[in-house]
Amino acid sequence: MKKELINDSFIIVLFWTIIYLVLCFQIITEVESALAAILFSTLLVLGLSFLLTYINRRILVRTVKKKKYALFFFQFLASSVLSCIIFGSLYFLMDTLERNGVFPRSEYFEIMYRNPRDITELFLSMGLTMNLCVFGFCFVIEYLNSQKVILEYQLCTLKHQVTPHFMFNVLNHIHVLMQTDVKLASSLLIRYSEILRYQLYNGDKEKIALEQDVQFLKDFIAVEEVRWEDKLTLNCSWEIEDGKKEIPTLLFITFIENAFKHVSKSDFEKGYITIDFKQLGDIITLVVENSKSALQDKTKSSKGLGLKNIKERLSILYSGRHRILIDETDLVYRVEVTINI
Repeated sequence: MKKELINDSFIIVLFWTIIYLVLCFQIITEVESALAAILFSTLLVLGLSFLLTYINRRILVRTVKKKKYALFFFQFLASSVLSCIIFGSLYFLMDTLERNGVFPRSEYFEIMYRNPRDITELFLSMGLTMNLCVFGFCFVIEYLNSQKVILEYQLCTLKHQVTPHFMFNVLNHIHVLMQTDVKLASSLLIRYSEILRYQLYNGDKEKIALEQDVQFLKDFIAVEEVRWEDKLTLNCSWEIEDGKKEIPTLLFITFIENAFKHVSKSDFEKGYITIDFKQLGDIITLVVENSKSALQDKTKSSKGLGLKNIKERLSILYSGRHRILIDETDLVYRVEVTINI
């Protein structure tokens, strides 16, 4: 089932309520009886709301989406004529009630003595205007909901591109360790199973408790520590004020994964990674800094697909409420991410 960006029923009711109030205030100034204005506005809105909302949402919008413009023109004209008939019927009803003394006479509903051409033009313009307003309103709702679907698809795609090469690297490392150190390979496999469990049961959730996502980061770091042993120095700082706050899943892993991927690590060039994670109120700040190898290929980009994906994901989730600062030199790469959740 398509998820809706907004509560359609509530917005539609609000739309017609506004139409109703505007009609009431407009007609009250034109007639002698406020009750007559209220009755006319009520009957008109009840008659048009169900008819035009159904026709525009279920028929006209779908016709436009299928690009059948000739059919749309015919359907729009037909629904406008129906609106004209409702307008005309209610005008005649109110005029009849006034002539029979139910309400005081007013010029607003005196249509029996007008020129038939003027009456036709009046009702036709009313029907066309109302139908056009409802169509535009319904089309906007449909557009917003379609954008919601697109964004959800983009987020799903971006989220499932996170850490693909990490999985292969760990499994390959476990395979190598099985030949030399079965105990260490078993320990690494257990730690990695915790990461897979998190991704399996939480990866498709829209949001998760901050403390759970932080634990996932810690498990990831523990696996990398086992893999690289004494080839790098690792310093981590975790300051969580409220671990129950919810954030989207797999939001920070890319920055930490990139640090381990590009840090200088070899027998003759020991590197370092510093991770500083803070959550104070609604502000989350992650600072990740890693050393870079002085011997690395300068033409090779260190940004990668993962960083591009997380930037796109953050721009969708926290547009105007996040900041990514990157400071890169020949020997150091530092990224600072700040999010207002």
